[in-house]
Amino acid sequence: MAFGLSRPPYVDERSGSGISVELFKQAAEPLGWQYKTLFVSIKRMKRLVERGDIDVAVEMSRAQPGLHYSVPFISYSNYAIHSRNPDFTLSSMQDLASHSICAWQNASEHLKLNEIVAGKEDYLEFSKQRDQVIDWLNGKCDVILIDDTLLHWHLSELNQSSSVFINKQWGKVLLPFENNPLWFYVAFADAQLRDEFNASLKKLVQTGRYQQIREHWSKATKDR
Repeated sequence: MAFGLSRPPYVDERSGSGISVELFKQAAEPLGWQYKTLFVSIKRMKRLVERGDIDVAVEMSRAQPGLHYSVPFISYSNYAIHSRNPDFTLSSMQDLASHSICAWQNASEHLKLNEIVAGKEDYLEFSKQRDQVIDWLNGKCDVILIDDTLLHWHLSELNQSSSVFINKQWGKVLLPFENNPLWFYVAFADAQLRDEFNASLKKLVQTGRYQQIREHWSKATKDR
């Protein structure tokens, strides 16, 4: 099975932990599953599960036909944050066209930005969100598209480096996108495995354990 790369506190390949890693582990444990975990780029994860090289891909959109998707697994609340203008506003997603943008890998697909950013040379996507945050801080783009929990995590990490200047004067806007928060799913090559996982995940939610895990990691991020 596979997770994506570099999205602490959701997924951290360095420690093999994170919100999504722990949620999957807690849902899979009652099922008695034994599995090997890979951490790869989102694009590679898609290819691996489509070819049947892996059985499970965690945090996938439902864009790939032929796979079996879980019930909603994890959500990201995505913001547009302007590094120079504290009065930054957005009335629609189309307003992003006038700004230079640093986004996560496949954000144009997830947010349906393809037409808006087509041919836009100052629109960049990053497989590693640490690099995305660093380039934004260094002025490579005015606006960063990112989940606020992710941003706080990376800023806390980078704040320990004297070589990085962190500007506090931001404009922050929840993206005016119909699917925000943006939900991701667990994709399975086998429908029976998906059904077993769904039943276990629903129990995790019903018992309150799902929310406890999310709150624990979110609090740990803010306390860093």
